[in-house]
Amino acid sequence: MDILQDATMEEMKKGYSEDQRNYSCLFCDKKVPKGVIYPVNDSLFEDWRYMEQHIEDVHGSVFGMLLSTGKDGTGLSDQQSKLLALMYEGKTDKDIQQELKIGSMSTIRNHRFALRKKERQANTLLALMELLHQQEAQVTVKPQQEKVVQRSFVPSAKLQRYFSEEDGRLISYNLKEYEREQLVQEVALLFRPKKVYTEKEVNAILQEVYEDYMLLRREMVDRGMLARNAEGSEYRIIDKREEESEMDYKKELKLKAKEEKTSYGIYQIKNRANGKMLIGSTRNFKTLNGIKFSLNNNVSTNKELQADWNEYGKEQFEFVELEVVDEKDWKGMSSKRILEKLLEKWLEELQPYGENGYNEMKVK
Repeated sequence: MDILQDATMEEMKKGYSEDQRNYSCLFCDKKVPKGVIYPVNDSLFEDWRYMEQHIEDVHGSVFGMLLSTGKDGTGLSDQQSKLLALMYEGKTDKDIQQELKIGSMSTIRNHRFALRKKERQANTLLALMELLHQQEAQVTVKPQQEKVVQRSFVPSAKLQRYFSEEDGRLISYNLKEYEREQLVQEVALLFRPKKVYTEKEVNAILQEVYEDYMLLRREMVDRGMLARNAEGSEYRIIDKREEESEMDYKKELKLKAKEEKTSYGIYQIKNRANGKMLIGSTRNFKTLNGIKFSLNNNVSTNKELQADWNEYGKEQFEFVELEVVDEKDWKGMSSKRILEKLLEKWLEELQPYGENGYNEMKVK
């Protein structure tokens, strides 16, 4: 997962990153375009919530995926990783002792102490690297900023009379409305399209135009000439042609989302080694990836299936979509009721109980 190497702490905790157009999963190539409402079963999810649902359905949990990066990703030993996983599940020290077959409770306490020590060391390292990056940024950005500051602004002839002959800057913002609009349009030409500026860089450019650069910056934002992120740390000039293209792009994605429907129905997990099977229903066949993840990480709630998975190996198991629901055949019936009836039919036909399977027979 090379993408994790460039992720921030906040992105790693969420499991996804974002840019101007998409939310991107850190664990696969899934991208969720922004500005689209996504239908999920009987609900509608916002773009960021849909990405969270993707991570839950396909990868299980952010914690589990980060832990699965192994020693190269976490710096933890196998024993420490197992301990963290059990702690995340809410296990007590006694449960952990039995699960990991550790001789004494003091050993677990030593492990906890070692993990806290690693946490303190990691925090110190993060602080050191942050200070290093700041120092490097000052060295590399300074020449560029000086170059930006030296850049001159030449107003049009209609606005020339409002500028000082001594330093070439705007004398006062006491202009007519149409003159203010023209001014911010001309100032916008000092910014490069698609380039992302820090607040400090924006201030340096605007200070060459007007002493009250904060007023000028606010005017450009309010008039839709300059866009900034929620934190106010990044700015970019707004290209109207680009904005129109963005709107067309989002409309296209919304239409596509309406056309696409989630595939759901009945599935089978079959052990080719002994013929035993599990029959289940799902509202989204993509959740089968989450089941595989749970089995691979030894946290499946079906203990018998988990035991055989561990004994025979994942290569001996096949995942099959037994029946995909066509809602045209079930007019007026909810997806929940459809799945209940189909599951009942397949359980009756295949009888995946006892020696034949991993399903638990319900007592009527």
